[in-house]
Amino acid sequence: MTPEQRYEALAAADARALEALADRILAAGVQVSVADGPESVSAPVRVCMPGSQGNTVVLGHVALTRCSVVVNGTRGDGIRPGCDFPGAVAAAVCDAESERGGALTTDVTELCMATRREVADRRSEWADLVAMTRLDVP
Repeated sequence: MTPEQRYEALAAADARALEALADRILAAGVQVSVADGPESVSAPVRVCMPGSQGNTVVLGHVALTRCSVVVNGTRGDGIRPGCDFPGAVAAAVCDAESERGGALTTDVTELCMATRREVADRRSEWADLVAMTRLDVP
Protein backbone atom coordinates (compact mmCIF):
# COMPACT_ATOMS: atom_id res chain seq x y z
CA MET A 1 0.00 0.00 0.00
CA THR A 2 1.35 3.40 -0.95
CA PRO A 3 1.45 6.25 1.58
CA GLU A 4 -1.25 8.00 -0.46
CA GLN A 5 -3.54 4.95 -0.31
CA ARG A 6 -2.95 4.68 3.44
CA TYR A 7 -3.69 8.38 3.91
CA GLU A 8 -6.93 8.07 1.92
CA ALA A 9 -8.01 4.95 3.81
CA LEU A 10 -7.34 6.52 7.21
CA ALA A 11 -9.44 9.51 6.14
CA ALA A 12 -12.39 7.19 5.46
CA ALA A 13 -11.87 4.67 8.29
CA ASP A 14 -14.50 4.03 10.94
CA ALA A 15 -13.94 6.67 13.65
CA ARG A 16 -14.20 4.27 16.59
CA ALA A 17 -11.81 1.72 15.08
CA LEU A 18 -9.37 4.46 14.09
CA GLU A 19 -9.35 6.09 17.52
CA ALA A 20 -9.07 2.73 19.29
CA LEU A 21 -6.02 1.84 17.20
CA ALA A 22 -4.42 5.23 17.86
CA ASP A 23 -5.03 4.72 21.59
CA ARG A 24 -3.22 1.36 21.40
CA ILE A 25 -0.28 3.02 19.63
CA LEU A 26 -0.10 5.75 22.27
CA ALA A 27 -0.42 3.20 25.10
CA ALA A 28 2.80 1.59 23.87
CA GLY A 29 4.72 4.51 25.36
CA VAL A 30 5.74 6.31 22.17
CA GLN A 31 6.78 9.95 22.25
CA VAL A 32 4.25 12.10 20.42
CA SER A 33 4.22 15.77 19.57
CA VAL A 34 1.75 17.70 17.46
CA ALA A 35 3.51 19.33 14.52
CA ASP A 36 0.50 21.09 13.01
CA GLY A 37 -3.17 21.40 13.89
CA PRO A 38 -5.56 19.89 14.39
CA GLU A 39 -7.45 22.50 12.43
CA SER A 40 -10.60 22.70 10.37
CA VAL A 41 -10.11 23.81 6.80
CA SER A 42 -12.22 24.24 3.70
CA ALA A 43 -11.27 22.73 0.35
CA PRO A 44 -12.85 23.53 -3.02
CA VAL A 45 -14.55 20.82 -5.05
CA ARG A 46 -13.49 21.44 -8.65
CA VAL A 47 -14.58 19.80 -11.88
CA CYS A 48 -13.29 20.31 -15.40
CA MET A 49 -15.63 22.07 -17.77
CA PRO A 50 -16.09 20.10 -20.99
CA GLY A 51 -14.50 21.78 -23.99
CA SER A 52 -12.81 24.49 -21.92
CA GLN A 53 -9.19 23.41 -22.41
CA GLY A 54 -8.76 22.26 -18.81
CA ASN A 55 -10.55 25.11 -17.07
CA THR A 56 -12.31 24.17 -13.86
CA VAL A 57 -15.31 25.40 -11.98
CA VAL A 58 -15.76 25.27 -8.21
CA LEU A 59 -18.95 23.41 -7.31
CA GLY A 60 -18.63 24.22 -3.62
CA HIS A 61 -16.43 23.64 -0.62
CA VAL A 62 -16.08 20.75 1.81
CA ALA A 63 -15.06 20.98 5.44
CA LEU A 64 -12.04 18.92 6.48
CA THR A 65 -9.95 18.56 9.62
CA ARG A 66 -6.22 18.00 9.30
CA CYS A 67 -3.39 17.30 11.70
CA SER A 68 0.30 16.38 11.65
CA VAL A 69 2.10 14.62 14.49
CA VAL A 70 5.58 13.26 15.13
CA VAL A 71 5.75 9.80 16.71
CA ASN A 72 9.23 8.80 17.90
CA GLY A 73 10.76 11.12 15.28
CA THR A 74 8.54 10.09 12.35
CA ARG A 75 5.97 12.48 10.92
CA GLY A 76 2.42 11.35 10.30
CA ASP A 77 -0.39 13.27 8.63
CA GLY A 78 -4.12 12.83 9.00
CA ILE A 79 -7.22 14.31 7.46
CA ARG A 80 -10.87 13.57 8.18
CA PRO A 81 -14.12 14.83 6.67
CA GLY A 82 -16.04 17.49 8.58
CA CYS A 83 -14.98 18.80 11.96
CA ASP A 84 -13.31 15.75 13.49
CA PHE A 85 -10.38 16.80 15.68
CA PRO A 86 -9.95 13.44 17.46
CA GLY A 87 -10.19 11.58 14.16
CA ALA A 88 -7.58 13.76 12.46
CA VAL A 89 -5.15 13.26 15.35
CA ALA A 90 -5.83 9.51 15.36
CA ALA A 91 -5.29 9.28 11.59
CA ALA A 92 -1.99 11.16 11.93
CA VAL A 93 -0.82 8.87 14.76
CA CYS A 94 -1.69 5.77 12.72
CA ASP A 95 0.03 7.21 9.64
CA ALA A 96 3.21 7.88 11.64
CA GLU A 97 3.10 4.40 13.17
CA SER A 98 2.92 2.82 9.73
CA GLU A 99 5.54 5.13 8.26
CA ARG A 100 8.04 4.33 11.02
CA GLY A 101 7.35 0.58 10.88
CA GLY A 102 6.21 0.44 14.50
CA ALA A 103 4.86 -2.57 16.38
CA LEU A 104 1.28 -1.90 15.26
CA THR A 105 2.03 -1.28 11.58
CA THR A 106 0.25 -4.51 10.62
CA ASP A 107 -2.86 -3.37 12.50
CA VAL A 108 -2.79 -0.03 10.67
CA THR A 109 -2.48 -1.85 7.34
CA GLU A 110 -5.36 -4.18 8.24
CA LEU A 111 -7.59 -1.22 9.14
CA CYS A 112 -6.68 0.48 5.87
CA MET A 113 -7.35 -2.63 3.80
CA ALA A 114 -10.72 -3.19 5.50
CA THR A 115 -11.64 0.44 4.87
CA ARG A 116 -10.63 0.22 1.21
CA ARG A 117 -12.84 -2.89 0.81
CA GLU A 118 -15.79 -1.11 2.47
CA VAL A 119 -15.36 1.94 0.23
CA ALA A 120 -15.15 -0.28 -2.87
CA ASP A 121 -18.31 -2.13 -1.80
CA ARG A 122 -20.20 1.15 -1.30
CA ARG A 123 -19.07 2.42 -4.70
CA SER A 124 -20.15 -0.83 -6.31
CA GLU A 125 -23.59 -0.58 -4.69
CA TRP A 126 -23.98 2.98 -5.96
CA ALA A 127 -22.84 1.96 -9.44
CA ASP A 128 -25.45 -0.82 -9.45
CA LEU A 129 -28.16 1.65 -8.43
CA VAL A 130 -27.10 4.12 -11.11
CA ALA A 131 -27.05 1.35 -13.72
CA MET A 132 -30.67 0.50 -12.87
CA THR A 133 -31.76 4.12 -13.28
CA ARG A 134 -33.56 4.88 -16.51
CA LEU A 135 -34.68 8.19 -17.87
CA ASP A 136 -37.56 7.95 -20.30
CA VAL A 137 -38.12 11.01 -22.42
CA PRO A 138 -41.76 11.44 -23.46
